[in-house]
Amino acid sequence: MKATPHARALAWLIDFMDRYWGLVGVAVVVTLEVAVFAPRGMVEWIVGAGIVGAALLVGWLAGRSG
Repeated sequence: MKATPHARALAWLIDFMDRYWGLVGVAVVVTLEVAVFAPRGMVEWIVGAGIVGAALLVGWLAGRSG
């Protein structure tokens, strides 16, 4: 069975996140999901921004610790 372009892109994204970005990559995916699938409203954007901010902070701290 041949993989669809969407499946290949998702596999590449997961591999990229696993190797390079970790939580930052997860934050990007969550933010995209919130932006695309959530109803347009202020609460969703605040939650998305909070998730991204927290994940970026954790990723930055993990990078500093070595």
